[in-house]
Amino acid sequence: MSVDCKYGFGCDVKVSFDDAKMKMEQLLKEKGFQVYTQLNLHEIVGTRCQDRFGRYVILGACNPDFAAQLFMSDPNIGLLMPCNIIIYEHQKGGCRIMIKDPVHIMDMITSPAAIETSINVKYLMEEIIEELSN
Repeated sequence: MSVDCKYGFGCDVKVSFDDAKMKMEQLLKEKGFQVYTQLNLHEIVGTRCQDRFGRYVILGACNPDFAAQLFMSDPNIGLLMPCNIIIYEHQKGGCRIMIKDPVHIMDMITSPAAIETSINVKYLMEEIIEELSN
């Protein structure tokens, strides 16, 4: 099932949190992305959100080739990076995986090279979500 929000897109999967995270990391690697950061929501906010969902992780991923293109077009682009991916458990089982929409975020800049790169990143991320949805 596809899930959209104003600033991202994703899907629900009927697998465990650990399996969803492992599969996401594998697919990112296959598409040339590396996970550089990982934030555990419950380490940040404690138990305040546990009644809404179980485990919740924010992955910060980047593709070095795309990153180089973006930084060459605008040195301030680091404010909008990396690609953030969230994975969280539903209380009723399964997980939701969401990816920040790089094109929507890049709407704030006017560099044609950055826009083209963002479109390419989004295309790869949509492929990942499609693979996860199947």
